[in-house]
Amino acid sequence: MAQKIGVGLLGLGNVGGGVARLLIDGQDRLIERRGLHLEVRRAAVRDLSKPRRVALPSGVLTTDPGAVVDDPGVQIVAEQMGGVEPARALLLRALRNGKDVVTANKAVIAECGDELFQAASEQGVDLMFEASVCGGIPIIRSLTEGLVANRIRSLYGILNGTTNYILTRMTEEGGTFEERLRQAQEKGFAEPDPTFDIDGTDAAQKLVILARIAFGSAVRLSQVFREGIHRIGSQDIAFARELGYIIKLLAVAKLTEDARLEVRVHPAMVQSSALLANIRNEFNAVEVVGDAVGTQVFSGRGAGELPTASAVVSDIVDVAGRRCAGGRRSGSVWTRQERLPVAPVEEVVTSYYFRFVVVDRPGVLAQIARILASEQISIESVIQHGRSEDTVPLIIMTHEAPERAMRRAIAEIDRLSIVKEPALVIRVERP
Repeated sequence: MAQKIGVGLLGLGNVGGGVARLLIDGQDRLIERRGLHLEVRRAAVRDLSKPRRVALPSGVLTTDPGAVVDDPGVQIVAEQMGGVEPARALLLRALRNGKDVVTANKAVIAECGDELFQAASEQGVDLMFEASVCGGIPIIRSLTEGLVANRIRSLYGILNGTTNYILTRMTEEGGTFEERLRQAQEKGFAEPDPTFDIDGTDAAQKLVILARIAFGSAVRLSQVFREGIHRIGSQDIAFARELGYIIKLLAVAKLTEDARLEVRVHPAMVQSSALLANIRNEFNAVEVVGDAVGTQVFSGRGAGELPTASAVVSDIVDVAGRRCAGGRRSGSVWTRQERLPVAPVEEVVTSYYFRFVVVDRPGVLAQIARILASEQISIESVIQHGRSEDTVPLIIMTHEAPERAMRRAIAEIDRLSIVKEPALVIRVERP
């Protein structure tokens, strides 16, 4: 006899609708495989009159999310609303009502995880969040279960499908950033307001979660260095290809030699032969290095209705199974802390790509090289071709140098009269 579990949905948009579809259409399969009868009993929406792609019984839909989290017939609440509020307040209310919670909301976990997991622990219920990072890729479960015996050394991720789509299309088809952003919006890979994707906030929120799981470090969002892709031009894509690199928005978390943690999100030059360089379009990937297993790579569709919904349903099934068996596990996933200090970004050491727009006359390179040398930054290669009126792009690749030295040098170079616009800096990463 299958055990019946009531599920309540907060949000019935793309992901929430996908969750409902998978639960309803796959009900017989879940009963057969797991002995669980998961029934959608309540679903909160903004507009009751809006057409739905999934048919729900009369009385299930409500415009009051409180009716979902307070319903005694709901044992598991699945939240797909997004944002911090009112999601935080609703999830706390659900947890304090003794309900297990599953969320796809990266913002609320990244910024309010401690509070939510404390409430879950006090009530002896579960809080699961696999879908909050990389959609359908089981990266949370892999880190907490498959790699549990490892000390993680580094983690490099392409965590945002919107920016990866834009950069892929710029690389493979050309065009400007603005053109490819519009294309991403037309195809549904970018929101009408893509700010959080473009400026790196979305990837930074996901990196906060991964850093907590992989390193046990309670990193705050404000501690993650963030830089977006809006200044990347078609000429940078072309120069990168000439130099043997692909440009990606990369999320980096890694241990330093003195046991601190680097956490940063920014455009990066990745060697074109590297696996991460070949993650295309809206796909995501995470490359993890553990002390026992070495390098492991997880890739797949990081966003979209059904990939993300699949991860939500996986968590719902996991939680339902444990609820029926009388067990729980979520507290230890989040509460383990090693209190690693976060290394200031000024102390990061890497190589750099510089694009300067300079006047086209003799001696320009010498002036710039002198400033770089004064900060102990050595030049690896130089490209100078193409011309627009009286200016020319000057591309310099450097050997490794501290971020602090790079910033001082760039500030001084930007003040030179021969430099006609602020320099573009892209860090070089070799995962």
